[in-house]
Amino acid sequence: MGFWHTGYMEFHEPAGLEGAFTFGPKIYRCQHCAATFFSADALRVHRFESHPYDRPLLLLDGVEAGTTPIRITRSLDPDSVMTSRCERSWINGALVAPEDLGRQLAEIRNDSVTIRLANDNVSAEFTLRFEIAALTDLEGVDRCFLDVARRGRLDRRAVEDFITMSRGYPTAMGYCDGICEYFYGVLVKERSPESSLPYAQYREKFNRAVDALQDIERPLARVICALIAFHFNHFSPCLDVGEVNRVDVASGRFERWIAGDLSAADQLPFRPRTEALERLLTDFEAERLLQWGVASPEALLPQIDDMEAMARSDLAEFDRTKLRVLLAELYASQGRVSGAKRHLQELRNNQALGDWAERLLVRVGETS
Repeated sequence: MGFWHTGYMEFHEPAGLEGAFTFGPKIYRCQHCAATFFSADALRVHRFESHPYDRPLLLLDGVEAGTTPIRITRSLDPDSVMTSRCERSWINGALVAPEDLGRQLAEIRNDSVTIRLANDNVSAEFTLRFEIAALTDLEGVDRCFLDVARRGRLDRRAVEDFITMSRGYPTAMGYCDGICEYFYGVLVKERSPESSLPYAQYREKFNRAVDALQDIERPLARVICALIAFHFNHFSPCLDVGEVNRVDVASGRFERWIAGDLSAADQLPFRPRTEALERLLTDFEAERLLQWGVASPEALLPQIDDMEAMARSDLAEFDRTKLRVLLAELYASQGRVSGAKRHLQELRNNQALGDWAERLLVRVGETS
């Protein structure tokens, strides 16, 4: 469980967080359909061939810029800035040759800029907000997190101390803010007396944490975002970091179960590497769900009573849904039809799980 439950665990040496979490290859997702690619070039080709139109396009590392402001947290490679159907371009009203756009944007560190692209038929505007933290400041915030984790408790004082220490790293305060939003969300979710916010507010805190951290390439940020995606039952984003950590394996198993691909679910490892950083950040319920989500049926059978008790307890519906899916699949794998049906009946009206529930009902009906 989180450092506030079990102490500092493996992070006894001040070596930092590099290498504490294993990432897989970056996934490039099409904003117009469900297609995914492993390179920016492949995504760009798909975009032009499958979703053409006349409006000028701005692409950053293969990803199309939209109408909402884009937060830039890493230095831009000039070659990663591309335009399409663009004959003229401006940065903050100053005319810039389209071929020079990438070079000029790559020089910006902390500023908000408006880019206008135009051709003979139409123009388009984009807003980029540059918040590029110095690497030394990002590493400094990581050290502040480890200093707080050493104390073995999560309360308002710990969060306030973390903020105070992080102020010494000014360009990374956005990183600090995202971590704090997650901490405050956990305090609410665990119903800590330290928080006066209503229980439902933990979701807003988690969403704010993701907004702040999703573009920051640090182990701590990636783990927090993966844990939040897992909590909200958004299993696909968790798989971007490779199926080697508990959150990846558990997410992959749930996703394959829901898709009806039992053989693929069974091929995932039942004893993945347990990541120390991951365990430092899980709340109580997430930790139990991850432990159960990566365990084999044989290891889960002695824990069924605990799982059933948790399903009946006062917990977030996102977590209860995962637990019911897990229990239904476990009962089905053991031929315990009544147990599987009991949980399936609770989920049949769930829009996202209706097809899965119907398939599993057929499956257990065939074994009864």
